[in-house]
Amino acid sequence: MARFWQLKALLLAMPLAAVAASQENEEAGAIYKVVGPDGQVSFSDTPPANGNSEKVDLAPINIQPIALPRQLPTRKLSPKSDDQELGPVSIRIVSPINEATIPPGQTLIALQVDVAPKYPEGASFYAVIDGQRWQGSSAGNSLDISALVRGTHTLKAVLLGPKGQVLAQSQTVTIHVKRTIARG
Repeated sequence: MARFWQLKALLLAMPLAAVAASQENEEAGAIYKVVGPDGQVSFSDTPPANGNSEKVDLAPINIQPIALPRQLPTRKLSPKSDDQELGPVSIRIVSPINEATIPPGQTLIALQVDVAPKYPEGASFYAVIDGQRWQGSSAGNSLDISALVRGTHTLKAVLLGPKGQVLAQSQTVTIHVKRTIARG
């Protein structure tokens, strides 16, 4: 029976202890605004001894849980074999840039591409200029298109797989080639 009364007394005392603890925590987390004799404002977590302070009521603190680390998704490419296609790739023209003007003195015009995620083994690309396939192709990332005549041209790059299948096509780029005109 004595244990019953001890348990009852403990259960009745717990809410009182919780209220007292919350009041202590409220006072412990208080912020005081103090204005000095020169008018300078400062803030403190303890009230000054002279009592010239104002308690500042702060809004509740917004606490966000930390994001747990997660594994980033990976791109899976098909395994290499003669019967399977390559994984997704993209090709884009990096040079010349769209609306570029090739000046009369520039004789070399190189079409440069970027292939992502990487240039597939055995792949090549060719250029489509003004809607027609250019005469050459390249297994690297650059193709010489210096034979372009004077005028405005549209360029596109087409990436081919090892079997000649189209893997990707680039954006269309417009360039303006300026050439000197020989007058006789």
